[in-house]
Amino acid sequence: MMGYSYRHDMRDVYHWLCLLTSFSHSVSTLFNYSADPPLFSSLTNISYNVPQTPISSISDDIDVVAEFLKIVAQYEQNKETCKAGTEFNLGEGVIKQYGKNRFKQQALVAVNRANFLTRIWRKAEPEVVNSEYLFYTQVRNIVEGDDEIFAAGNCYDYMEFKDYYLFCPYSYRMEDGRINVKDLSIEYDYLGNTSEFFYSARVNAGKLENFNFTNGTTQFRYNQSDHWETEIDSSITVTYQDGHWSKPYFDCGGGNIWMMTYTVPFFGYKNGTFKFKGTSGIDIALDKVDIDQCPQPDNAKEPNVFAGSARCKPETTKCEPLRGLGFKRGSYKCVCQDGFYFPFMDHPDKYFNGSEIENEYEKKTKGEYNKYDDPFSYQCFMCEPGCVTCDGPSPCVLTLNWVLRSILLAVSILILCGIPLLVWFTFQYRDVKVLKAASPVLMRIILLGAFFLYCPLIVGYFEASVVTCILRFWFREIGFSISYGALLLKTWRISVVFRVRSAQRVKISDGDLIKRLLLITFVCAAYLTARTIAGTPRVAEGKHVNGLKTYQCSSDWWDHSAAIAELLFLLWGVRLCIVVRKAPSEFNESRFISWAIYNETLLSLFLNVSMIFLQDPFPANPDLMYLVIFIHTQLTTTVTLTFLFGSKMYLVYKYRGKGDSNGTHATMLNKSSKPTFNAKHSVNLGSSYSNNANCYNYTDRQDETECESLLEKDIQEEFRRLYTQLETLKQRNMKIGNRHLQHKLSAMTEAAQKESPKNSPSSSPLLNGKRVIINLDLFKESSPL
Repeated sequence: MMGYSYRHDMRDVYHWLCLLTSFSHSVSTLFNYSADPPLFSSLTNISYNVPQTPISSISDDIDVVAEFLKIVAQYEQNKETCKAGTEFNLGEGVIKQYGKNRFKQQALVAVNRANFLTRIWRKAEPEVVNSEYLFYTQVRNIVEGDDEIFAAGNCYDYMEFKDYYLFCPYSYRMEDGRINVKDLSIEYDYLGNTSEFFYSARVNAGKLENFNFTNGTTQFRYNQSDHWETEIDSSITVTYQDGHWSKPYFDCGGGNIWMMTYTVPFFGYKNGTFKFKGTSGIDIALDKVDIDQCPQPDNAKEPNVFAGSARCKPETTKCEPLRGLGFKRGSYKCVCQDGFYFPFMDHPDKYFNGSEIENEYEKKTKGEYNKYDDPFSYQCFMCEPGCVTCDGPSPCVLTLNWVLRSILLAVSILILCGIPLLVWFTFQYRDVKVLKAASPVLMRIILLGAFFLYCPLIVGYFEASVVTCILRFWFREIGFSISYGALLLKTWRISVVFRVRSAQRVKISDGDLIKRLLLITFVCAAYLTARTIAGTPRVAEGKHVNGLKTYQCSSDWWDHSAAIAELLFLLWGVRLCIVVRKAPSEFNESRFISWAIYNETLLSLFLNVSMIFLQDPFPANPDLMYLVIFIHTQLTTTVTLTFLFGSKMYLVYKYRGKGDSNGTHATMLNKSSKPTFNAKHSVNLGSSYSNNANCYNYTDRQDETECESLLEKDIQEEFRRLYTQLETLKQRNMKIGNRHLQHKLSAMTEAAQKESPKNSPSSSPLLNGKRVIINLDLFKESSPL
């Protein structure tokens, strides 16, 4: 070892062999062998039993830790014949890994004792500093006060205590448990460089500027009621960082065991300055130190010579150190890695004991039968999918109800297959009046949006992932903007036409509506792109009511913003539906659109509220959420398609696609269309508004000519109404007897009758550059007398 640092593996075996070789060469100097040849021979064989193996032939299977601990045991067995001193040590790796962390509290006792001795040797009376019993008692008290401390001592420098060459009161525990105190300096000379515990402290004490100085005052007792004058008390002090942990060594002549020592200097005072006087130290028995054979982290600051020598099987287990087992192999346990569980469910300790594993591995190295080579021994079993940790084979993740999901998916696909049939229907019967009035192009766009609205059911069938969450959001919002955007724009066009109560033509073509629909879809796509980039949907982990984990798409403020935007858009549609609720419409299409918008508004509000209770922190259930989405889609999208296409298919197939051109069978007038005057003289204008409203849905030339013909009839109707009113006013005034007003009305009527279209063509109204012929003779004949 000798200060070498080893981390995760034992591949640098060459250095270990060199180390062991140096150990064997040191045996002859560390042991004072007797003249007994057999004993000398046996020790020699033990000491030089390490082969000088070249690096090219080194095997990775050499158990270096075992060889190392064997050397430690050899020195303990022959401690009676060892050479007094501390020359033999094991390197720095052990103490830096354990001493500074575990035994700091014990080391602080030595620090306090060093500061105490510094003050004693500065101010104490001669009879105090000359009392050897005082110093023997101090070191004894240190050992008696802490079972972790094996020994304690205060070793003085050359000629620093009386006229003694060396003086070192030393207290230690004997094998029978009693505490013995003696002067260690009689056993061996610790002034040499080989005594690391003393040498390092003396070197550090040479730099007084590195230590702290404390300033205080002292008031000594003068008599029963007074003190002497206050004296300044300044002294040098040491801290834990000023001390030194030695390398583990075999203390021959002291405790005769393997130990490691913490020493810190204390000072004397002479000629107005402080000077190094000795050391205060404690010894920790090596059997109090636990070997850490687990792999060392890459960022570890302190070396560990035993790191990476554990025999845990890394495929399923990991190493954790065990405390309190002492300086021997197997001071670790092999616990299951995350995602694996201990196979023996009834065993109280859920780990494999390192000592047992080391024993089985030693059998393997000897070629004996062992459990270590069994592929199922000392291995953990894999947890069920989705479990980060587990205690057994029980599942951690809720299993989806694939039967229910498959049924819902099959129904959705079956309904989805009806969309191509509806598209075919709009092409096959595009010349029938019931479809012409509804704008076939817009109907196909609505079907495209409905297709996207069904797609979340297909994507949601699979387990939640980032991709499926993104696709669900895109399909829903794009489908909503296309389908309901087209419906609301159709309603908007009806409301604009309905508000025009004259013969003036307002033309809003399908192309105008498609442009507006593209703008709505573009805004929606921009929002979805921003959400996908800036707030990518994620898979959230939830808990089912039975405690199992579930995974479903997260819901954040992006989703809430989209839901609010949908609701506001639908509320605008509700307002339009209220505006056109009394508008006459052929085939009652505006009424069906209104029902669809009302239905979507109420159900979307219900869905958004219910989703809150299906998300965290409430118990999560992906199957229930999938069912809610399915029901919502059928009650909105499917019902909307039924409203829009059901009545049209009924009329088309009822009359075999031959709708009456005059609207005899197809026209269903709104109940709000009432005559202007009494029953005898009234003219029903409902058909005029209906024709005018539905006329602007046509886009081709043939349909536009038909529209102009209908509008010409509307103008004829308007003049007929005006003429009838004039005649009615005339009859009423004749009864009243107002001859002056009667003459004016008669003049107006005669002027209208005399105004011939042929004689005064410029007086005829124009319709798109064409002149409308008004025949008032027909009005006269039909007017009341």
